[in-house]
Amino acid sequence: MDITVKDIYDVIDSFAPFILQESWDNSGLQIGNFEDKVKNPIICLDVTKEAVKTAIKYDSNLLISHHPIFFKPLKFINRSDKLIDGLLTKNINVLSVHTNLDVIPDGVSFCLAAKIGLKECRMLVPLPEQKFFKVSFFITEEKKEEVLNQILTDGVGEFLRYRNCAFITKGIGQFQVKNKAKPFVEKEKFSEEKVEFIVRKDKIDECLSKLKEVHPYDEVAFDVFEEKVSPVELGYGVIGKYNISKKLHIVLEEIKNFLGIDKIKFKGDLNKKIKTVALCGGSGSSFIINAIKGGADLYITGDLKYHEVLEHADRIALADVGHRASEIPVLNMLKNELERNFKKMSFRVFIENNDFYQYI
Repeated sequence: MDITVKDIYDVIDSFAPFILQESWDNSGLQIGNFEDKVKNPIICLDVTKEAVKTAIKYDSNLLISHHPIFFKPLKFINRSDKLIDGLLTKNINVLSVHTNLDVIPDGVSFCLAAKIGLKECRMLVPLPEQKFFKVSFFITEEKKEEVLNQILTDGVGEFLRYRNCAFITKGIGQFQVKNKAKPFVEKEKFSEEKVEFIVRKDKIDECLSKLKEVHPYDEVAFDVFEEKVSPVELGYGVIGKYNISKKLHIVLEEIKNFLGIDKIKFKGDLNKKIKTVALCGGSGSSFIINAIKGGADLYITGDLKYHEVLEHADRIALADVGHRASEIPVLNMLKNELERNFKKMSFRVFIENNDFYQYI
């Protein structure tokens, strides 16, 4: 069976919902056609000229990148841009998974934490309350499974690590026929079940439309309630621990080996004992204060800013491993998750370089 770009998008949306992306972000399809049949997909951190060359080399028509190509609205497509022209000429689709991949359990920061050996990990900066809807409807027992199988899809009856979630209560329904009603049940008092589940806010209209379409009653009785849920397992960064305390210079050497880098920019006493570590893959300089409040001995990220280091360096050891190196570990998670869902398709990971910058 052919796999389309939309199929890939839907699977990613099931474990890293695109609705979770920040308002300034542009995760999703950047270039291409959802209906295109995918061949030889490649996962990368950035869509660079080298990534495009690799796609052409392996006859790939889909690049799945962490960072989007476009962050700002375009006024026109510039074919003189060799990167864009190469993608368009070779019909290469680009699908980006950015901040929605940052905030999920097992996302960017959790992959980095696992790579450097942290244990007992939890979110450093949980997301604020998210809006969901709770939907309930009534159905006969014999038709319940048939209806639920068509309704409980991506974003419906899903919460964090769980899917196909619903609560079912048995009871007695009753009615009286008037006008030209055509009741599904002949008896005016009968056994009936109430089904309740939550729905993501971007899926509520689609869910209700589907419910009305597949429900056997001529008049569907349902309720919709707005709910606010605090998703403690969604957020930025990680705080965890080493099994034993280690001196900072040992920790930094281990991290260099784990990430395949030859230098780390840091601030702190190399003999300081490190046990609790906070980190954020990518640009996490703004979360230093959260690391301090969490009791971390060391904070690791990819883009430390001078003034924030100056302000906090006497309270916590700080290490900048580079933006790119801090996010590369998540690429294999993406590969594994996609290959678990598409067992007959292989996903190649392209890693250009652990460090974007050049040094002299």
